[in-house]
Amino acid sequence: MLDQFFSRPATIARYLGSPYAAERQRYLLHLEQEGRSQRTLRSLLPILNSLERHLPLQQATITQVEIEAAAEMWATTVHRSSKCLHVGKRAFVFHATNWLRLLGRLHEPRIEQPFAAEMGDFLQFCISERALAPDTIRHYRLYIGEFLIWLDGQGKTLRRVTLEDISAHINGLSQRRLSRTSLAIHVAKLRNFFRYAESKRWCGTGLAAIDAPRIYSLESLPRGPQWSDVQRLLTSCAGDRPTEIRDHAMLLSIAVYGLRSGEVRHLCLEDIDWERETIHIRRSKQRKSQHYPLVHEVGTAILRYLREVRPRSTRREIFLSVVQPYRTLSAGGFGAMVNKRLHRLGILSVSYGPHSLRHSCATHLLAEGVSLKEIADHLGHVSLVATQIYAKVDLPGLREVGDLPLAELVSYTENSDRCSTPIHPRGSIEALRSVASISLGGLL
Repeated sequence: MLDQFFSRPATIARYLGSPYAAERQRYLLHLEQEGRSQRTLRSLLPILNSLERHLPLQQATITQVEIEAAAEMWATTVHRSSKCLHVGKRAFVFHATNWLRLLGRLHEPRIEQPFAAEMGDFLQFCISERALAPDTIRHYRLYIGEFLIWLDGQGKTLRRVTLEDISAHINGLSQRRLSRTSLAIHVAKLRNFFRYAESKRWCGTGLAAIDAPRIYSLESLPRGPQWSDVQRLLTSCAGDRPTEIRDHAMLLSIAVYGLRSGEVRHLCLEDIDWERETIHIRRSKQRKSQHYPLVHEVGTAILRYLREVRPRSTRREIFLSVVQPYRTLSAGGFGAMVNKRLHRLGILSVSYGPHSLRHSCATHLLAEGVSLKEIADHLGHVSLVATQIYAKVDLPGLREVGDLPLAELVSYTENSDRCSTPIHPRGSIEALRSVASISLGGLL
């Protein structure tokens, strides 16, 4: 593949005659199969050519510390600005590590997870018996794994753990200035683990009685920006650059449909029925499906992205990165994009992530007179309880409630409790079309 980079036969022959030429070509082929562009591969040639001079390749294996030292030595031999030097060192470490890993010569000390058997058994129970979502399993692995590593560092086993030990770990978490909600989530995960551990007789009894910060029902407010700020955000990315076309379609989908970040990022080509003008959403949290009418403006934005920007790829996700290798946007990357755009416009908000736009959508719909049940159906909530938080910002409705006589208010509440009906997350297409049009109308 060297003829893609060099035109002179003498240059190709000199490259092939250098040490580790076959190994470097193998790595270049690996990167090409990953989807790296020819321009990227050509820019890596100077780094790959310098690996032999700076890495101790006479050793059987090379450690990460030795790679870092080689990167520092390599950086002193190039004349660049400090910023470029930092980027170059990171590239050297990244590609040297991956090259050695591909050759099987990277020394990677194996770090064993303490209590791995117990952890694996509990996670398998959560998957097979409780049918928890993959993101929930990931959180269990993270939070409980952190505790087990801490416990192993204290020299204790599950059989000897006490409530005081668990409290000490929670106190250590509070020193990291975690919010009450974050601490409560940690405690909830540990409670579930110790209930299971007690049933398996891995530990003593009563360890699930862990104190957690008190979280009051509906104590917080929706954490989204003002609807006028959402309009400004969409206007700011309505340009002709590839990233603007892609971001505009993604942000418009969230603003109109109130989707979650993962639901937008994992939207696939087959999820849009262009003939019936519907869009299929796989709810990541409830693991259910919901069909929406494809609003004309949203469909036009997605169609423009597909025609003008989206690269040719075998991936089925609609929205991909704009540089090779083409892949689905990560949660962190998408969140960073929304955060950057909101801050660039000077928009004030409690939260700056994609989920804040979902809150803005619901708050706007409530202000336009849409009922809580319709909003719950639109957002895909299984229960109306999850939607009640938005009633706290419905000031006209709160004033009406405040003007009601006490006896009439009590009677109305009792009748509402008796006549309540379950929320159907799919909703009707007609109702969803009406709600989506209200949301879109506020954006135009």
